[in-house]
Amino acid sequence: MERAKAALLPVVIHSEDETLSLDGVIHPDAAKRIGVKGLLPESEAAMIARDILLAERTGAHLHVCHVSTEQSVALIRWAKARGVRITAEVTPHHLLLTESIITHDDAVFKVNPPLQGERDRHACLEGFLDGTLDIIATDHAPHTREEKSRGIAKAPFGMVGIETVFPLLYTYLVAPGVVPLNRLVDAMTRRPTELFGLPGGIIRPGAPADLAIVRTDEERRIDPELFYSKGRNTPFANWHAAGWTVRTILRGRQIFEQGEERYE
Repeated sequence: MERAKAALLPVVIHSEDETLSLDGVIHPDAAKRIGVKGLLPESEAAMIARDILLAERTGAHLHVCHVSTEQSVALIRWAKARGVRITAEVTPHHLLLTESIITHDDAVFKVNPPLQGERDRHACLEGFLDGTLDIIATDHAPHTREEKSRGIAKAPFGMVGIETVFPLLYTYLVAPGVVPLNRLVDAMTRRPTELFGLPGGIIRPGAPADLAIVRTDEERRIDPELFYSKGRNTPFANWHAAGWTVRTILRGRQIFEQGEERYE
């Protein structure tokens, strides 16, 4: 952290105390149903607590990836109130899903940190709404069918999310009035570039013309076989969503249009 601060770089962490996670694979309640080893939610919060204290001592910028538990949100909120330089992100799956969806041995639901309880999901949503959790990140992790067919105990962690993140969050959080549209857009554009000192993220004269054009009036079923990504491992297959990207412009040049077979 001292070296990162001197270099003006954030310390970005996957928060997991492995002395507590102990090779667990999913939330303990789901693990009991399936008959596999559980991964304690406390392993995430314990590491966040440690690193908050170190960030406070060093003055470094600490960024916490894919926050998933109520305890973690509370710790980050506490740290911000103390003036610690800390930011954090949350994923679509931790905002929309809980461990209760895991009713059989299907590794499409295996992700790290795991899907947590309803209390955790609600805390993450509240944390996103009040700014405790700054940005949305997908934690996109594509795997082959063969890899994910090994069962929850042996398959790799991870799920894809890049192509479904905006449609899902628009449909299930913005459209019902839970999250303001400008909050979602800001968390996926301006705020991430601001946190990491990147160009773009805002529409203004002289800024890079990096634009995604979406249709919010057209709903369709999520079909992994239609993904542009080679990854098909999504827990949201067959959900219905609106807000799909129909055109992408990068530095002023169109690189994608809906219906094309591939990106340029």
